[in-house]
Amino acid sequence: MMRTVFWMAACFLSLLGSVPSQACTFTEPAFWRDKPINILSDGSFNKAEESSLSSISGKAPVDIGRGKIGQRITFAGPCDFVEYLLVVDCISLETIVIEGLPDPEAMVHEYYSSPEIFRLYPPHGKIRLTRSVTVAELAAISAAEGYEYDTDLQKVLAVKKKKNVYNPFTGCKVLYPESPGATQ
Repeated sequence: MMRTVFWMAACFLSLLGSVPSQACTFTEPAFWRDKPINILSDGSFNKAEESSLSSISGKAPVDIGRGKIGQRITFAGPCDFVEYLLVVDCISLETIVIEGLPDPEAMVHEYYSSPEIFRLYPPHGKIRLTRSVTVAELAAISAAEGYEYDTDLQKVLAVKKKKNVYNPFTGCKVLYPESPGATQ
């Protein structure tokens, strides 16, 4: 009986070991059609993907204060899951997107951890979304801490099909309708 249990466990573990490599070999189904992004009235969005194998969505933007908004963007594919923090200054029109951080303990124990934005904030990270923080300060912190980030969202979004592009200033229209960002 014990040998059967060990054999079943070994088969199960070998199956688990092969799943990630198989999961990354999917091909696009012939019947899949790229639909336009779906933007909701609260500024959240979904269907920004350009493949049936991935999902790109954004939560509703939140008010950071003094004309700034923050938004969680999620990319999920067959082999990875990554969260990004989008911060937009609706007054100065500055933007930054910062990739979340993986769990360092997961890397020590040799399994993959998806980058999540909560690890950017204390006690794990150095990002603090306060009323007084600026996009330039967020970029400086990101550079100093080695966080992956980009302040040129036009360049980032230029590689996507127009029907899948999310306007990062959508949250300005929702939370700061009188701001310069609301007209972008």
